[in-house]
Amino acid sequence: MLDSSPAMKLRFAPSPTGYLHVGGARTAIFNLLHARRHGGTMLLRIEDTDVERSRQHHAEQIVSSLGWLGVEWDEGPIYQSDRLPRYRQRAEELVAAGRAYRCYCTVEELDAERLAAERAGVAYRYSGRCRSVTAGAGPYVIRFKVEAGPIGFHDLIRGDVRFEGELIDDFVLLRSDGYPTYHLSVVVDDIDMEITHVARGDDHLSNTPKHILLFRAFSAEPPAFAHLPLILGSDRKRLSKRTGATSVEEYRDIGILPEALFNFLTLLGWSPGGDRELFSKEEAAALFDLSDVNKAPAVFDVEKLLWMNGQYLMRTPTEKVYEYLAPFLPDAPPLHEMRAILELHKPRARTLRELADQVRLYLVADSNVPYEAEAVRKHLKDDDDVRERLRELRNALASVEPFDVPSTEQALRSLAERIGVSAAKMIHPLRLALTGRSSSPPIFDVAVLLGRQRTLRRLDYLIDHIPELTHAR
Repeated sequence: MLDSSPAMKLRFAPSPTGYLHVGGARTAIFNLLHARRHGGTMLLRIEDTDVERSRQHHAEQIVSSLGWLGVEWDEGPIYQSDRLPRYRQRAEELVAAGRAYRCYCTVEELDAERLAAERAGVAYRYSGRCRSVTAGAGPYVIRFKVEAGPIGFHDLIRGDVRFEGELIDDFVLLRSDGYPTYHLSVVVDDIDMEITHVARGDDHLSNTPKHILLFRAFSAEPPAFAHLPLILGSDRKRLSKRTGATSVEEYRDIGILPEALFNFLTLLGWSPGGDRELFSKEEAAALFDLSDVNKAPAVFDVEKLLWMNGQYLMRTPTEKVYEYLAPFLPDAPPLHEMRAILELHKPRARTLRELADQVRLYLVADSNVPYEAEAVRKHLKDDDDVRERLRELRNALASVEPFDVPSTEQALRSLAERIGVSAAKMIHPLRLALTGRSSSPPIFDVAVLLGRQRTLRRLDYLIDHIPELTHAR
C-alpha cells in the first residue's frame, strides 16, 4: 500500500526586525537537521509583515548569516510582504464562514475596557461586543471568534500540552490597515506551503493554541509542534549581551569558524550520545531528532565555544584556515609563505583574530615589534647583564650551521652552560626580542621561521634599545 502522508517539510521563519542572533540560528539548525534526518525539506520564510519594525537590510543580513553558518534551505527565501492579498482573502473567508467577524471598536473604547478590567482586578479580555454587529462605520479589524473548550496538542519536546479556549481572547487576524497579524500570516503560509513540522522557540508556546484553532477553522491538519527551550547564559539567567546573546555576524567577526559555531549551537539542548562533542553537520544530521531535544533550558558557555573553536582551528586544513584568515590579515603573503607559520600557530589560537595577532609578528618590520610592558619588566630587569648575554647569543646564532631548530637550541644551551647561567635567562629575552611577548610557541621554531637574518636584526634592535626600554618603565 502506498504511503499517502505528505513529505516532511519544515521551515525557518525569522522576522527581519534585527540581526540573526544565536537563538534564531539554533532554531534554524534544528529545523535543518530534523529535515535532513528524515529525508524532508526546509523552507526559509521571511516574516516581514510588521511594517514598523521590519527592515530589508536585516532580512539580507539574516540570509547572509545563514549562508555563512552553513544552513542550507531547499525553498525560499519567501517574503510574506509579497503575499498580502492572500492573507486578506483568507481572513474574509473566515468572516463568510462565521468563524471571524469585523470589529469596529475604537482605540478609546478598547482602552476603556482595559482600564475597567484593571480596576476590577481581573485579566483583560476583549468583551466580544462586535460579534453580533452585522454592519458598522469606520475602520475595522477582523477578529477570530474563539469558542470555549479544551485545545490540546502533543509537543515533540514537551509532551502533551493543554489550553482552555475560554481563556483566549478573540484575537485580531487582520489589522485596520489591511496587514495581517502574525497569527493569520503564519497559519496561512504553513497551510499553503505544506509545512508538516514547526520547531520554534518556546516563547511561541502561548501562540500555538490560537494557531491550532485557525488550522481547524481552515479545515487543515495542524503540523507537529516542537517548542525549543530557552538558552540561558553561564549565570543561569536569560541570555544577555554580556553572556553571549549576540548576532551570528559578531561571532564571525571575532574569528569563530562557521563549522565550530554550527557544532556548538547544535549541542545547546541536544547531544549525539556519549561524551562526543565534535562532529560535522552531516554526522549530526544522521542522528538528530526533535524529540530528543532536552526540555530543560540550555546554557550558552562562551568559554566552551572558544575551546571548541580552537579545536576546529587545530584540525582544519591549513589551506582553509588561510582562506578564513583573509579578513583579519588582508595583506598576508601567499599561502606558500604562510603555511609553516600557520601550522605552528593554529594549534595555539582560539579564534582567527587571535591567530592573526600571533601571525602578524612575522609580518611587521623587525624594528617595529611591539614589546609587552610586563615582559620587558620581567626579563630585562638586570639590563647590563642581559645585554651582554644577548650579544653573545647573537654572535652564536650568527655562526650556527645549519640554522634549524636543533642547532639553534644547542647553540643557546651550550652558551648558557659556558657562561654559567640557566638556559631560561637566555630563552626569555630571546622570546622578547623575536615576539615582544612573554609567551609564544617554542622560540627556536619561531627563530627558524623568521630566518637567521631577521632573528639577528630583532636581537640587534632589542640590544640597542634595552636602556630606553628599562628606563621607560
